[in-house]
Amino acid sequence: MTPDFHQFFTLFAQISKKIHANSDTRDILACIVENITRILSAKGSIFWILNTEKNRIETKIFHGFDYRSLMQIDYSALMTLFGHRKHNCVVIPNAREDKRIPDLERLGKRKINSVTGLFFDIAGPYTGLLAVYFTDNRTLVSHELELVTALGEQGAIALEKAMGHDRKILEIYRKIVEGFALAIEARDRVTHGHSRRVAVLARLTAQQMGLDEAMVKNIFHAGILHDIGKIGTRDAVLERLGHLTPKEMAQIRQHPVLGADILVPLTFFSEIAPMIRHHHERFDGSGYPDGIKGGHIPLGARILAVCDVFETMIAGRPGIPPKDLPSAIFELKHGVGILFDPAVVQAFFAMIQAHPRAMEIHESIDDVLDMLRQNMADLALQNRLEKKTARLFPAGF
Repeated sequence: MTPDFHQFFTLFAQISKKIHANSDTRDILACIVENITRILSAKGSIFWILNTEKNRIETKIFHGFDYRSLMQIDYSALMTLFGHRKHNCVVIPNAREDKRIPDLERLGKRKINSVTGLFFDIAGPYTGLLAVYFTDNRTLVSHELELVTALGEQGAIALEKAMGHDRKILEIYRKIVEGFALAIEARDRVTHGHSRRVAVLARLTAQQMGLDEAMVKNIFHAGILHDIGKIGTRDAVLERLGHLTPKEMAQIRQHPVLGADILVPLTFFSEIAPMIRHHHERFDGSGYPDGIKGGHIPLGARILAVCDVFETMIAGRPGIPPKDLPSAIFELKHGVGILFDPAVVQAFFAMIQAHPRAMEIHESIDDVLDMLRQNMADLALQNRLEKKTARLFPAGF
């Protein structure tokens, strides 16, 4: 069964809201194990809270089949079974024959074949252990493991927050969401790595523009997540970019809106959601989804627009051959003031000059640097002319 990623993010947002609203921790854990069981079509799952200093089980929450052979064992037996946390993920492929699992019911042990257990750090001496079990011989594939890990981390966060340890929560949340976004993108060999490269280019451009550290970080995170809305787009459509029907193109154009909608409930991403929504707006107002223009487009979105288009041109897409570096730079210059913010393009050119290997482009670029310097000079001149024109002919003249 392939998990519904949009459904997952909806669930993730719901649990996030519960945590920030200080909802009952047991209710949050119950929601997690219930949805893991349902999404993976498992027989059941259990979340234990362990005290590793006192060597005891503090509590456990389960959903699905009451697998007493796991539910009723003590701390020592649990640690023997899952290896005293030698590994974060432990797979028991044949639970029916594993002698470490006691036969506490006549038929129960025979119903379960495979078990996967994952450990999660919680504040102080506490550790979370999540087990999901199946009637068949099931090994979780990478995206399923990512899903279980993300939801298990949510449980650990809820417990940390309940105990007053909030210091790492936002950073953990960010890593979970961004890691999952990159895992989704990795499904496609064509776009694999695109978001990370856009994020790096955007961060360097923001630094070149002298933006403060917090803004630079937000723009980098927005770069990682700018295409997260494409989880709602069928792979068959993504594989045919450049040869889409009007209906398919309309579907693609919804991804900035979907991406922002996914992030809006996650309050720690509230500052980057507008960058995600507007990264396909154009400086002259010809973009989407809202057709806003100029300074009405968030600065982060204007930076992402340049970096996204540049990386796409360099890497190419199905039906769209890659451009060499001089051609990509020429296209950016051609779009100044129409598609792109002139100040952002000027900063981007300066950044490429300062960091010519920013995208791991290994072709010879010595001759391109001369062209960049000329382009920067041209843009600087254009900016001065525009400012002079604005002074001579003010708005409303």
